[in-house]
Amino acid sequence: MDHDLNSAAWYSHGNILYSLGHYEGAIAGYDRVLATQSDLYEVWTNRGYALENLSRYKEALASFEQALSIHPEFVLALHGKGIALAKLGSYDEALTSFNKTLKLAPTDLKARYNQGNALARLHRYEEALASFDRVLESSPDDYKAWYSRSKVLTSMDKPHLALASLDKTLAINPFCYYAWNYRGTVLTQTGHYDEAIASFDQSLQCKPNNPDAWYSKARCYAMKGNTQLAIGYLQRAIKLNAPLYRALAKGDVHFQVLRQTQQLHTLLSK
Repeated sequence: MDHDLNSAAWYSHGNILYSLGHYEGAIAGYDRVLATQSDLYEVWTNRGYALENLSRYKEALASFEQALSIHPEFVLALHGKGIALAKLGSYDEALTSFNKTLKLAPTDLKARYNQGNALARLHRYEEALASFDRVLESSPDDYKAWYSRSKVLTSMDKPHLALASLDKTLAINPFCYYAWNYRGTVLTQTGHYDEAIASFDQSLQCKPNNPDAWYSKARCYAMKGNTQLAIGYLQRAIKLNAPLYRALAKGDVHFQVLRQTQQLHTLLSK
């Protein structure tokens, strides 16, 4: 990067703050650089990533687009633009950015993974699966890729293959609470309630204040006809997030068998 000593100091200061997770301070440092040298695409790019980390996705997108107006093939900016677009729900445009990134950097596994997620969001499941498989060819211990692969396989109505991918996820990272939770969800969908409950219990060992797992256990016990346990576990979920889990339970067919009980009526009407 070609800039003066003062700008270099502010850029370095911004990067240090970024590495420490102080993103607001990092942005302030980058802004000091850009105030005098607005053509530095690396600075615009780093600023974009700092904004993404603050969930300020529209501003992040503007920073990445500024970087790309200066250097249209800067891979980090293309990838960052794709991430921001995906966070904003613009999956078609995000996919275009990830595809451009991979054309320039075909071995970028993060971009390949994000490509897979964008394809999955667009219901292009075969292509999404191929993206995750490409990641796993190079990085077989990427538990997040195994997990995302399982979700695609579930969407393709292949629960047994999804469970196999989840087992790989959990063999690599046995403390991944959301993978245990999703494993339980797939088992619930296939009617294997006891195995599902065991998975939710594993999830709760990893993260006790996990309302999804308490709620999902309640669903299983409702389907098994155990009213007391179903109500008890649903109460645990509602205690952690009352508006969400009351709303979910009111429309959940798994609780249909409990609709006439006073206990459920009281719990959902508070």
